[in-house]
Amino acid sequence: MAERKTAVPWQRGRLVFGGLLSIVLGSVTLLAGAGGTNGRLALIVTLASVNLTLVIDAFFRREESIHQDRKSLEEISAALAITKSLADAPPACHAFIREIAEQWTLIDRRNSAILLKLREARQRAFTEEMRDLANGQSPLGRRQEFRPGILPALIEMTALSATGNDYWWTGRDTTYLATERAAIARNDLALNRILVLSETEVDAAMVDVLREQLDAGIVLHVVIAETVPPLHQKCLTSDRALVTDKGGIVGVVIPGNDQEDAVADAGHFTINEDRIQNTRDILDALAPYQVPATEFIEKVAAKEIVDDDTPPAIQEARSSSRSR
Repeated sequence: MAERKTAVPWQRGRLVFGGLLSIVLGSVTLLAGAGGTNGRLALIVTLASVNLTLVIDAFFRREESIHQDRKSLEEISAALAITKSLADAPPACHAFIREIAEQWTLIDRRNSAILLKLREARQRAFTEEMRDLANGQSPLGRRQEFRPGILPALIEMTALSATGNDYWWTGRDTTYLATERAAIARNDLALNRILVLSETEVDAAMVDVLREQLDAGIVLHVVIAETVPPLHQKCLTSDRALVTDKGGIVGVVIPGNDQEDAVADAGHFTINEDRIQNTRDILDALAPYQVPATEFIEKVAAKEIVDDDTPPAIQEARSSSRSR
């Protein structure tokens, strides 16, 4: 607890100083002359000085009172603003804030310098993330972060899969594809996918991948990378998805890579109009080179363009991984 100050308050100091000054002025007036007239004059000077002291003190008290009232009003306004924010927030937010307050108090009670420092860093990071979300964007730490967890919140998605197609035939897509199938089956999600393949990737294993996605209810198109002219090759440098959620909000997901430590290649979600339009422009630019997957499979079978020269060991590995 802070020690009580022993100094004379400024308000009392003003009166003491003014009173002493009044006596000094009266005394000086009295000593400057002689006789009853000068005595009366000294009394008048003293009383006038006292009155002036009281007037000046009253003026300063009024200013200090106004300052205190303004400060109190600001504190009340801040409290009302917090109360209004809490009142406007939904019950889920109330529960979250109560929990945060309890944990915050517990950390204070522990009185650990390390915990307090860590809490400060977590608070700053959380505030920044919430601010990003409120502004319609958020980082996605790993490619997997977007997949099964967010799909149920969507009603429409057009996904461009232009890189890392080994994801589709190594068995890592099993959970994601199952979630897509379930969402489509509930009529919750209309899913379009544009799968970009190079000619060397078109083999029996990839045809099985196409059939599997078609069976899940995905509206699937194929783009052969070699058919895309140099002008539009830049459209094939990253995966992206144009999504519409159940609230009717349109956004863009740029997934990061699928490594556990994908910090340098982290993805993000945004409702920024420029990024949305850029994604639409990319999808429009690739539209002339798309072939429906069913038609593509028929062409592969008819023209026998499946690469039968693929080494048996690779074909066996792909078939084995897909069966897992």
